[in-house]
Amino acid sequence: MKTRRPISINNSLVHGICNYSCRLCGINKAGYSGPREFQPYIVTKTLIQRVVKSAESGIHVRYIANSGDGEATLHPEFVQRMRMFGDMLREWDISAVPPPEVSVVTNGLRLNAPGIMDPFLFNNISLIISLPTIKPESYGLIMMGDGNSGEALLSKVLPGVEKAMEYRAKGQLSKLLFHISPPEIDIIRPDFPETIDYLTTLAGRKGLGEIELVLFPATSNRSGLIRNSVVRVDMYKDLFRRYNGHAVNGVNIRMKLVLKRFFSGIGEIADLVRSFRFPCLWNANFFIAADGSSICCNDQSASNPLGNILYDSIDTLMQYKEQYMPGQICAGCNQRPDRLKGSPEAVLFSSIVRFSIWLAAIRNRSSASGDSILKEKETLLTKKDTRTE
Repeated sequence: MKTRRPISINNSLVHGICNYSCRLCGINKAGYSGPREFQPYIVTKTLIQRVVKSAESGIHVRYIANSGDGEATLHPEFVQRMRMFGDMLREWDISAVPPPEVSVVTNGLRLNAPGIMDPFLFNNISLIISLPTIKPESYGLIMMGDGNSGEALLSKVLPGVEKAMEYRAKGQLSKLLFHISPPEIDIIRPDFPETIDYLTTLAGRKGLGEIELVLFPATSNRSGLIRNSVVRVDMYKDLFRRYNGHAVNGVNIRMKLVLKRFFSGIGEIADLVRSFRFPCLWNANFFIAADGSSICCNDQSASNPLGNILYDSIDTLMQYKEQYMPGQICAGCNQRPDRLKGSPEAVLFSSIVRFSIWLAAIRNRSSASGDSILKEKETLLTKKDTRTE
């Protein structure tokens, strides 16, 4: 593979099964046609083996997020699967490549269920809670498409948030982050001050001196399964200036864009442009479906797999991604990098991607033309040999 940057993996421990029905997600909608399954043991085991094997060959998997297209904590073997990742971290003995950070992204609804918090405490697993807003009506609209449901949902989620903060303050939880997501920008923005006020107040009560937030610069329509009209990219520069690195209610706030979780700097984005025929930010890392298929993160229906972790190495799977060109699965995606709008950074990157696609197409035509000429020569030589005989 051409890529030299560290790689991230989003592992769909649960696919198509969720206790929420977020407005921007196809799961639990009438039009959803993707898989509905829990990841089998053999897929989780093989994924971990692939990560270790890749590290031994010098490939750095920096981050594994157990998230995907479903609620990870619903897996009937959630505790055991997290122990498998914990064992990988405990047994890591590859000095040349550091172990990955392993996390679980959850809506938080089951954090108070018996035993669900234990894997985070005993396996060095980062806990990431999706919490787009603290306002009940807004929360209900985003998470269930029903503003009236928000108060009841938050009454179940927030005790788990409180417990997580308490564990983090005591040093029993390795990392706690809040995804300000699903990213419905037009709701998140006006609610943000109230969300910050609530989280910092709660953190202060629990003795936690800092909270960490991850913001998403664009909405996602899961390859057209759910349509939305918001197509701009928002880098939240004003919110970063106001809150990042500052204290509210005596609690420090750290903020980052989600891209920083997957690309540490401009050099890694340059590596993406250099290595990929279609340098798509969303398809640049791995999204492993429950059955092991390697798909684009917006291919919620898992209709266009590019290999499978059960049969292909991480090196091979990345080669498939590097060679990929936009096709039918990209047609309905409003996060296509060649169509991004909004911030100057998004417009610049969009121009670079369009040039990359054009260049790749030229190379493809040249290659096809060369193959055609070669075949013609072979045909002529065959005819000449026949005449000679």
